[in-house]
Amino acid sequence: MTKVPFIVSARAGKLLGRENFSNPEGAIIELVKNSYDADAKNCLVVFDIVFETEKDNEGKEKKVLKNELSQIFIIDNGEGMTKDVIENQWMKIGTGNKETDFISKQKRIKTGAKGIGRFALDRLGFNAEMWTISKNKKGYNWNMDWKQFDNSDKSISEITAELTESSVDISKFISNNFESLKVGSLVNESSFTTGTILRISNLKDDWSDDEIAGVFKSLEALIPPKELNILFEVTFQHIQQPKEFGKVETAFFNDYDYKLTAKYNSDDLSVDFEIIRNEIDIEMLKKKFPTLFKNAKAPYDLETLEKKSFKYSKSIDTLLKWDLNEANIKLLKDVGSFDLTFYYLKYNNSLKENYPYKSINQRERRSVLDKFGGVKIYRDSFRVRPYGDPDNDWLKLGARVAQSPAGAGQRVGDWRVRPEQTAGIITISRKNNPLLIDKSDRGALQENDSYETFKNIIIEVIHEFEFDRSKILNIFYKFFAVEKEKEREKEIQRRAELLADKIVLERKNAEIKIYGTSNRKIDLFAEQKEAEEKKAYEEAFKDTFKAIEDETKELFNEEIVQVRGLASLGLIMSSFAHELKEVRNNSSEIKLLERIYKKLAPQEDKLLIDFSDGNDIIDLLKENSEKIKHWIDYSLTAVKKDKRKRGKLNFSTYLKTLDAIWAKTFKLKDINLILNDKTKDIDYSFRAFEMDLDTIFTNLINNSIDSFNSLHQVQDRNITIFLQLIDDDIEIIYSDNGNGLSKVFKEKEEIFLPFTTSKKDKKGNEIGTGLGMYLVKNVIDDNNGSIDIVEPEKGFSVRITFPIRKN
Repeated sequence: MTKVPFIVSARAGKLLGRENFSNPEGAIIELVKNSYDADAKNCLVVFDIVFETEKDNEGKEKKVLKNELSQIFIIDNGEGMTKDVIENQWMKIGTGNKETDFISKQKRIKTGAKGIGRFALDRLGFNAEMWTISKNKKGYNWNMDWKQFDNSDKSISEITAELTESSVDISKFISNNFESLKVGSLVNESSFTTGTILRISNLKDDWSDDEIAGVFKSLEALIPPKELNILFEVTFQHIQQPKEFGKVETAFFNDYDYKLTAKYNSDDLSVDFEIIRNEIDIEMLKKKFPTLFKNAKAPYDLETLEKKSFKYSKSIDTLLKWDLNEANIKLLKDVGSFDLTFYYLKYNNSLKENYPYKSINQRERRSVLDKFGGVKIYRDSFRVRPYGDPDNDWLKLGARVAQSPAGAGQRVGDWRVRPEQTAGIITISRKNNPLLIDKSDRGALQENDSYETFKNIIIEVIHEFEFDRSKILNIFYKFFAVEKEKEREKEIQRRAELLADKIVLERKNAEIKIYGTSNRKIDLFAEQKEAEEKKAYEEAFKDTFKAIEDETKELFNEEIVQVRGLASLGLIMSSFAHELKEVRNNSSEIKLLERIYKKLAPQEDKLLIDFSDGNDIIDLLKENSEKIKHWIDYSLTAVKKDKRKRGKLNFSTYLKTLDAIWAKTFKLKDINLILNDKTKDIDYSFRAFEMDLDTIFTNLINNSIDSFNSLHQVQDRNITIFLQLIDDDIEIIYSDNGNGLSKVFKEKEEIFLPFTTSKKDKKGNEIGTGLGMYLVKNVIDDNNGSIDIVEPEKGFSVRITFPIRKN
């Protein structure tokens, strides 16, 4: 038996390189990364793009790009290469030295791993030359003609480069070749005793001014930001345009409203936070709102606001609202530890007249965000594209804003940050995050389970900032709402007084007209009567104006109630969608029933079928029909017009109706509804929308059913509603004996925040809407009630109170 080896053609090797560097910009970036891997502190990129003047057919002069005379230089002061490294690593395609030896001598994590970076030279030009010198003071010259790879008759092993020993002084090379660029300061400030010079000539691309500027911009986004404190600087020059470029500046934010830093620790599954608030003018706050934060608890108190920053930690299950099991823990550990620095920079202070915001330079902020905005990923200090590029909203922050468009402060936890007002730096590494893997084209990360979990963690980390800002601004929002109501009362009073004065004055003038000034009836109590008359008019007009405004509010409230009711109906219908799917799936049984009845016809005096299957199918169809009828009736009843009108409600009557509506569902699911009503014989007044009460109990019952469905043991399933009057409040205690509130809610009131849910799929993606209890809280707040979470021995329980008037 003969063993036949594979032979790789030279052309295949070239195609491999081109596949990984689809554009020249990416090739230059790859070569700059090589300088970083070589522990360089400085890297110089120089474009020499040559044009010559030629005459066209009409004799007119024009500039023509001469690719064969143009060249690109990439020079660094890294560790250089020895002869052994050149022969056994640089010349070896697909070398794995950076996979096994991925930490440099200066403790940098090397960015390359595939061993094909040198093909970036081939992507840029037909010829490449390298001078390099290492610490052993020996220099080498390497020369390569990439056209050799075009010969498909040759194998890779037949392709050669020229290597000669050649001393090189990199500082002199820079001074002699780039005197016009005034880069002498770079040589003076930085040591170039070791390093590498790459010269790419006979260029393959027609480099326009815009494309060259694009490389400079990409380097700004690529190289390590100042926040990472890594000593690596890139200088970019263009010989034909010496004033156009220079040192590549990186992102650095010193003007921001918020800065959040977070460190995810995959070992102990926790996140360490630091939040820095820089949005509020503290002196203005103390001057205009001296008592507003008097009773606030840390970290929302005045003392913490003055300090600007505070630190805390959260377990990952609390942050994600995700019950941890063995599979979840593995997913979270597989992601690996990483750091995030997040900035929020708003464009303007549209509410500056009310909120004590600091002054901002709108134009400067827009410029910074346009240049460095977006949440970017850096692996081992280098940028992973396209995350954070303009129009690359990889975290779907824009979609979150559309889902929850509330203004900051309007409701705690309901505000979402806009992507165009954010900047961020996420640092990952090959060592800590091995499952966050590049795609084959190096264009992005593979969207595997680790990537999805990684994204979920980042979104929840950002939400910590969103919650904090909305919590702070909500204090102002409530204050201004009270002030606005006071102003409304003053305006109504002013209008009533003006109208009352006008009527009283007109009556007095009428009397003077009738009786004359001298014959006017004298009344010792005229002034007192006039004041009483004016007061009566004022009260009447105030009541009228308020009634008009209240009627307008009532129309608005009806719309809100209907939206909440429809949202709750949507939630309950989605929860029971599986029942309707069962009905759909069972429809195939109808065909079987049809076949049965066809076979019931006499055929030579004998039956060919057993009747038992037919009876079972008929029972199934009856059951499906009952399910459909129930859910259609429920849907139509839930949106009846009379439920959308505010009126007098009796809880005893309402709960009996609720029992009747849910009876079939409870029977199907073996749930007992226990009503304990202590208010049957008490006469009281409570005005509300019936649809609002449906919103409360529909969502509570829906959660209880979900809880019962997740039980792992056989038991009685009970929902208890206890109703009583205490002083001037009606108290409702709703309880079930299901699994109870998830342990991920360390602060139990978090269940009332919008889009907060512990219902997740196996990858940690939310499958619950997180709106149910939020809607419940909204309804109760709008009806001046309160809701508290009770801690029963088993299951879930809440206490709801509404103010009433006894008759």
